[in-house]
Parts: sequence; structure tokens; C-alpha cells
Amino acid sequence: MQWIAGLFLIAHGLVHLAIWLPKPDPKAPFDVGHSPIAGNVRRLAVVLAVAATVVLAAGGVGLIGNSPWWVPVTVSGAAISAALLLLTFNKWWLIGLGINAAIIVLSTQQQG
Repeated sequence: MQWIAGLFLIAHGLVHLAIWLPKPDPKAPFDVGHSPIAGNVRRLAVVLAVAATVVLAAGGVGLIGNSPWWVPVTVSGAAISAALLLLTFNKWWLIGLGINAAIIVLSTQQQG
């Protein structure tokens, strides 16, 4: 189960790159580089997406390797991801926010 959870964290991180790195499609139902609060945030969104990917992947590798630091790294990655989703919020991100919340709750329960 530890392997599956670690691979899930890595995959969850990689999804960020798949969503935020490509050039936005004008036919898409929303613009991933647009913030309802701050307008065009494409550059910041890409930076946060890369950061979330790296940190979540590191957390996944740490979990697979049974490293003692995987929990704080994973929680940090999920928090970066949540910040990105809130910055570029639309209704499609509710599932991602739920996934990040579950990652944080389940990771911190493993630490105790």
C-alpha cells in the first residue's frame, strides 16, 4: 500500500505540469492562467505548478523509501497545490482541493 500511495503522490504532482505547462487552449472551458481575483497569473501559476510537482514527487519518493521526512514534504506539496488551485479557482478545482485536503489529513495521521 505504501508503494501505491507514493506513486499516487508522484502522479498527483505530475498532473500539475500537464495542466499548467502547455499553452492554454482557447477552446478550454476555463483559462488556467487566470485568477478571478488577480487577473492574468500565468507565470505565477506555472511556478507554483512546478513547485507542487517537485515537492509532491519528493514526498512520494520519501514515502516509498520510508523516509522520516515524507510527511512534512507531502503536506507542503499539497499546500502549494491548494494555493495554486485557489489562485486560479474555478468549479473544476473542487475535486483537486478535496484531494489535497485528504492528502494533508491522511499524511498527518500517519505521522502520529
